[in-house]
Amino acid sequence: MRCTEELIVDDWLIEQFRTKLKKASIIAERKNRPFILYNNVIEESEHAVEEEVITVGRKYVIMQTISYGGFIPVNIQKQQIFTLDKFSLWIMKESRDTLLQCFNNLVHLD
Repeated sequence: MRCTEELIVDDWLIEQFRTKLKKASIIAERKNRPFILYNNVIEESEHAVEEEVITVGRKYVIMQTISYGGFIPVNIQKQQIFTLDKFSLWIMKESRDTLLQCFNNLVHLD
């Protein structure tokens, strides 16, 4: 069971993340193009790449697993779409490392 201090820190982290995520969505809307929140090469071979990409649009966060390269046409293997609030909660539960990497990309938005 998690202690009260951990819960307080987690709540604070989620709130900070949401605030930054909303700023990123405003920037994406103004520039009329998505803000790349996170990208990670999952698998790479000599001729092809499989990559996980998370982008922020006006109202949504889109997480995609994409394959491409060589003779392979671009192929979206997996796609999940979240509201900004739901993504904040989901990423906290799913992968703290990914959350921190996303947060790191949002730090410079002030």
